[in-house]
Amino acid sequence: MVKLELTCPNVRDKLLNDRRILINHISYVVAEFLAPAHVLICSKCMALGHFQKQCSQTKETCRTCSEVVDNMKNHICSKIEKCTHCQSNHKSSSLKCPVVKAYRTELTRKLLHLNNPPAATVDINNIMQNYMYKSSNFTPPPVSYASALNSTINSTINPMINPMMKKLDELMNTMSDMKNQLASFEVKQNTIEQFIIAKQEGDDLIKQNLDALAKNQFDMKKEVTHYGLSIDRHENLFMKLSIPIFQDVFTFISSLNQDKKGNTLDTVLKSKIERYLMQMKNVQVGKKLE
Repeated sequence: MVKLELTCPNVRDKLLNDRRILINHISYVVAEFLAPAHVLICSKCMALGHFQKQCSQTKETCRTCSEVVDNMKNHICSKIEKCTHCQSNHKSSSLKCPVVKAYRTELTRKLLHLNNPPAATVDINNIMQNYMYKSSNFTPPPVSYASALNSTINSTINPMINPMMKKLDELMNTMSDMKNQLASFEVKQNTIEQFIIAKQEGDDLIKQNLDALAKNQFDMKKEVTHYGLSIDRHENLFMKLSIPIFQDVFTFISSLNQDKKGNTLDTVLKSKIERYLMQMKNVQVGKKLE
């Protein structure tokens, strides 16, 4: 069997009408080839014969466990395969399903019927009333080389048709599984993209918080510097002005605590003044107060 693919529709129609093709002075039989029909399986309700956009069902059907849910995104599948058509242990979108195979066979039969309508019946009773067939009036036609070759080709190739159809079915099943895997990959890709977007938004929020913390740290550093300068000014004022004044006052009081001969009048006051003067001296040199 040889497959011919033609780009000119006129040539194709002529070959189909003639039913013959002449190659190297040999006549070969020409037959129309119709590929197996592609079965439409709705990805929403898993029914046969329509697309998802044409589906009238409001709920969705899981292709694996056949459970009917309101929203497939929130559905938790049990991973137990159950066909919604024949209740067998395979996915509802599998082309191995006997219901899908029967539907495709019937659809292919209808397409063949449309492409090859039955010939119109002609009433030939009146034509054949006076006709008597006698085999002696006709000589048997010689068997042509083309007929013998066609018979040999048919007997050789026909047994190969069934294995080829099985291979074609396996190929269609593989393509269906690949389609399902691509759909699952698309869902996972959308989930990853949503995760990346959420992560970017979280990173932006963290960056904003870090910028706010840096600004607060800068403002706090300015305030600390300002308070440090103020403390330094007060410390300088206390060390260079207040302490010397107190020292002079205590020295003056100590001089008043003596009589004309230089003897101490009040020993308790003298000890307190000496202790105060010692503490102020320690403050000036940076020692802790006792």
